[in-house]
Amino acid sequence: MSPTPHTASKHHAGRDVAIQIGARVLNLALGVVVTVLLARALGDEGFGEWSTVLVVVQLAAYFTSFGVESVVVREAAADPEREDEWLGALLLLRALLSVPAVIVGLVVVLLIQDNTSMLVAGLVLLAQTPFNVGASLRVVHQLRVRNWFPMIVLTINSVLWAAAVVAIYVGGGGVVELAVAMTVIGAFTATLQAVAAVRIAKPHLRPSREATMKLARVGLPVGISGLLVLAYARIDQVLVFAIAGPAEAGLYGAEYRIVEQAHLVPISLMTTLLPILSGAWPRDRERTMRIAWRSAEYLAAASLGGLAVALAVAEPITVLLYGEDFAAAAPALPVLGGAFVFICFGYLTGNLILIAGLQRRLIAIGLVGLVVNVVGNLALVPPWGFMGAAWMTLATEAAVVGTSAVILARAVGLGRPDLRRLARILAAAAILAAALVGLDAAGLPLGAVLAIAAIGYPALVVSVGGIGVAELRSLVRERGAALAE
Repeated sequence: MSPTPHTASKHHAGRDVAIQIGARVLNLALGVVVTVLLARALGDEGFGEWSTVLVVVQLAAYFTSFGVESVVVREAAADPEREDEWLGALLLLRALLSVPAVIVGLVVVLLIQDNTSMLVAGLVLLAQTPFNVGASLRVVHQLRVRNWFPMIVLTINSVLWAAAVVAIYVGGGGVVELAVAMTVIGAFTATLQAVAAVRIAKPHLRPSREATMKLARVGLPVGISGLLVLAYARIDQVLVFAIAGPAEAGLYGAEYRIVEQAHLVPISLMTTLLPILSGAWPRDRERTMRIAWRSAEYLAAASLGGLAVALAVAEPITVLLYGEDFAAAAPALPVLGGAFVFICFGYLTGNLILIAGLQRRLIAIGLVGLVVNVVGNLALVPPWGFMGAAWMTLATEAAVVGTSAVILARAVGLGRPDLRRLARILAAAAILAAALVGLDAAGLPLGAVLAIAAIGYPALVVSVGGIGVAELRSLVRERGAALAE
């Protein structure tokens, strides 16, 4: 019998996170390869067009989910006896939302398209929207703390997509061929995910009006806020394309893609923690916050380490991945690396707000982010191009996390973090950055510099007392206790 958030053991939960991280690291590697091939095959202008149309389709596709998946996880984890109804309500709402999603996507693609190929690619990508309904059943595996299967599906998708990109790259194809390949692969893996989920749980295909209306009512503010988050996170790509042109959009998109791949760290952690924290919150809020602060420390360690690497070797990394034609994009990587630090904390604060039942506040937070981002980009992109967009991404993420923290502190209290441990993590990252700058200046090959960072940084964090083995074990014990109750 599959475990639930209430019955899973601490070993199962820890293994679940480890499997996710391992799978996402593999997918990260494949994603980097794919991005490199795309950038080199399409050039800066072609890559700018592809990145922009992909962002538009992603924004439209969000209408099919509108944040209801996270609400289903929260409700089903707290009320497992009605899981089938929550799943049925999820499918019904997502099917209904697919219609406006396709319409909105079509309108936006028509407005932003720059040529026939860009238009056709956008229309083809929109064709996969209905398949996202079945893919939403991945929440079944999340509720069972069996996230390894969605990771298998993700990996299959990544492998097939990488193979398709290689074939298109060798064959000299363009954005239309890429769109066809992505749509076919996405439809296949979404179907695979849905079939596997139905074998575990049977959604009630005629959910009660009560469950459907509650999901819609609770999901509406979550969905609006999620759309706002997606909008402020990716609208800058569209603005750079519209204001500064496809070449600048290509440079910005290349560096943003590197940071985007790094989202595997907070996603892996929060995918497992959301149902666990949701189950623990009504029983022991103090324990919930302890788990949250432990998670914050690990997010800080991972994101600050990435920032240190970006500060030290941004240009060598950019040239290695994309070639000399993209070297001008390198200054954006450290700035976006700084934004990623706040992005990591944003995953945590956003989920805590949802768990605490403050989902309506998410709309205000999203509006803050959108206003700051759009106004800032309109002011900075004309004179500064893609660098203006990079700085506004950093400013936006900082504003969003700051607003979220204030809301949580006033509504439920956040407790007190261990500032000494956080300071030690920051010191370890600073030492790493200084060391990498010196190694790069000494002429050490980039591969060796990155290997030293990957091996030395974790040891450095532990040695300065930022994170210890005892804390790692404590987090696992806390997670197991929250699951068991």
